[in-house]
Amino acid sequence: MASDDLHSDWAAWLDAELAEAEAAALRAHRREGIQRRLRRVFTWTGAVTLVAGLGFGLVYTAQHGPEPRPAPPSASMAPPSASMPPPSASTVPPPAEG
Repeated sequence: MASDDLHSDWAAWLDAELAEAEAAALRAHRREGIQRRLRRVFTWTGAVTLVAGLGFGLVYTAQHGPEPRPAPPSASMAPPSASMPPPSASTVPPPAEG
């Protein structure tokens, strides 16, 4: 009879240990799933924020930024005989006094 009591005590202890381990594994699995979903949400939130910020910056700069500079003439558009015209008097800086 003593062995039956010992066996039942041992079986109860083992059941409690297994239940505790199973509960811990289930909690860890759920925690991992939640962390994975949060990481995915934060990644998408960051990507959307980055794209929105860049888009806003481009639109704002286009509307309120400096005037665009004209494109330099390409070599194919320049007349073949004129390589570089001489500088005009308005673009030559005055001599420095010294």
